[in-house]
Amino acid sequence: MKSKIENQKSKILLPFLAAFALACATLVPSSAATIDAATQKRLDGKTTKIIGALKLDDTAKVERVKVLLGDWFVTLWAWHEQHDPQLKELWTKWNAARAVVPKDEFPAEVIAYQIDDVYASLRPARDAFIAKLAAELTPEQLDAFKENWSRSPGLKRTYNAFLEIAPDLTEEQKKVIFDHLNRAREAALLTDADKEIVNIFKRHKVKAEAYVGTLEWAKLHRAFANKGK
Repeated sequence: MKSKIENQKSKILLPFLAAFALACATLVPSSAATIDAATQKRLDGKTTKIIGALKLDDTAKVERVKVLLGDWFVTLWAWHEQHDPQLKELWTKWNAARAVVPKDEFPAEVIAYQIDDVYASLRPARDAFIAKLAAELTPEQLDAFKENWSRSPGLKRTYNAFLEIAPDLTEEQKKVIFDHLNRAREAALLTDADKEIVNIFKRHKVKAEAYVGTLEWAKLHRAFANKGK
């Protein structure tokens, strides 16, 4: 009787475990996975550029980081190969929604949440990659990696522009803007496509701009109210 029950359990569990293993293999491929020459060349170019920006001087660490980067790029590209048609359609709708005059960001933000939903299946792999990378890099190097990844516009470049535009911000207000842009940089790690990175930053930059706008409106409102005193 016990043997019969165990057999039934095996029949139920084995397909599930096989599917789970396949999902894991898709999300986090082995660095030893076979890839074609063109992909390897692309991979080498990407990893070499990042390693150079990090200025690592430990040969063993360089090799470990290369493996992590290689696994991440292969995972990233495989995921995008499956999901880019859907993302392209949604980003096209997002841009069209933002082009409407007079401008209203709400319809575009609704579409942006749909884009978030598509990316949801890639986030665990990204988080695992960043955790492994953080174990190899200093906090400063990890920050440099993220900044290098998002390139232009980048967090620091965009943040500094905000400070130039609105120089009277308090430290608390600066943090709100920084947090918006930091969310953009984290989200940008989900793609290595320049155009998509720009779109991701635009989405979060709009929120930072709206926040600055509310501050300016509050300032104008106070000035107006004080006129009657």
